[in-house]
Amino acid sequence: MKLAWLPTMFTISNLGAGSLSLLFTIREQYNMALLLILLAAFSDVLDGLLARLLHCSSDFGKQLDSLADMISFGAAPAFLILLYKLESVDWLGPAAAVMFMICGALRLARFNLSAPAKGFVGMPITAAGVILSVMSLADERLKPELILALMGLLAVLMVSRIPFPSFKKFTSRK
Repeated sequence: MKLAWLPTMFTISNLGAGSLSLLFTIREQYNMALLLILLAAFSDVLDGLLARLLHCSSDFGKQLDSLADMISFGAAPAFLILLYKLESVDWLGPAAAVMFMICGALRLARFNLSAPAKGFVGMPITAAGVILSVMSLADERLKPELILALMGLLAVLMVSRIPFPSFKKFTSRK
């Protein structure tokens, strides 16, 4: 039985969870929005793992995964933080959210054009989006200035040339 469709279903699950996170953010249900970002991250890990295990990686899957990641780990965390934690900082909040999303898109585009490697160049958007969401919602005492700094740091790390480890080597057979 051919299971090549299975990784795509998890990619679509990632996209659906990220899209629903945006909806829950708009409805001011921030904890549910965070939970959906975490569900998207779980789906993102599983889609790549299954694609490697089933030997069914494709250019289509790679592109779809990046589009899903842009929603789930770029837009959803940026809007969650903007509407929940940064609504009082005038133009700096929207500027930081846009910068975070732009850097995420640049990171994804660079990844899609790069040759397969053992690690990542720049922080993956999945990690940046999850860190931003969890850190900002987990600690009620974080001041907007600190959240803005965290957003800026994560944005810079995504477009940096700093190597980050990949766990893909643990799931691929050689």
